[in-house]
Amino acid sequence: MGAERSLFLVNPVAAGGKTGNIWSSIEEELRSLNMSFDFRFTEAANHATSLAREGVEAGYEMVVAVGGDGTVNEVVNGLMAPRSEKAGAILGIVITGRGSDLARTIGVPADYAEACARLAGERTMTVDLGLVEFYREGEKRERYFVNVGGGGFDGEVAVRANRAPNFMGGTIPYLSSLVTTLITYRNKPITLILDDRDPIEMVANSVIVANCQYFGGGMRIAPDAEPNDGLFDVITIGDVDKIEFLMTVPKVYDGTHLTHPQVDAYRAKRVEVRSEEPLLLQVEGEVCGQTPLTFTIVPSALEIRV
Repeated sequence: MGAERSLFLVNPVAAGGKTGNIWSSIEEELRSLNMSFDFRFTEAANHATSLAREGVEAGYEMVVAVGGDGTVNEVVNGLMAPRSEKAGAILGIVITGRGSDLARTIGVPADYAEACARLAGERTMTVDLGLVEFYREGEKRERYFVNVGGGGFDGEVAVRANRAPNFMGGTIPYLSSLVTTLITYRNKPITLILDDRDPIEMVANSVIVANCQYFGGGMRIAPDAEPNDGLFDVITIGDVDKIEFLMTVPKVYDGTHLTHPQVDAYRAKRVEVRSEEPLLLQVEGEVCGQTPLTFTIVPSALEIRV
């Protein structure tokens, strides 16, 4: 049984408040497993980042995110010191929020009791992280991520999806937002640079930079992505029209969209996205900023209890 000193960071508003309501049951489950832990509730956006950083400084060996993929991302950014190559503690995950795309790839159970049992064990998986540099309000910023980041149409969809009530889950708000965004969205000219290769000039709907396979509440956008191969899977969706785009969406759920002539897949350690017209960046479904974007892989940076 894992004997790490653990800190649980609980997002009580995840899943429309469900997380706060079931925390007492999760806590009871953990105590039945004889785990030694403390916990804190988050109180605002990015609070989990500062709490995770404090947890590392206090010597906790495992920090557990209790919530959705957004909560996990905040915790990851607290575990990683700026420009560091290794996280300061093991990451644990109890998924209760509407987003569980990361869990689909790495095998974290959706059932909280089973997830708690995994946390009490010893098995871990070492994964790469992505680091993305972007601009917000004219300032250059950066953010780590485990799963997926992207620019363009998916950033616009994320804006709308995040306004949906949490109780609706992840898939329905994403699909509804996708259709609504599609009505007005225009594909945009971009420059894509992969490692030291020649720039690719294209009109694009989206550029997806994936460390894992799923996003958007179950869409298998990067079916060949491996979170520990030292590479991003980069998926570009070109200048597709609206009807063609809608007809292709069902294929994304089983990963067969890569055969479409306007969809291309690449692998790279470093990805730059430039555009004259700003493209919104989403990271783990949360809108962070806009182009220009630079993604860099950070190999074997994070250990996750699975």
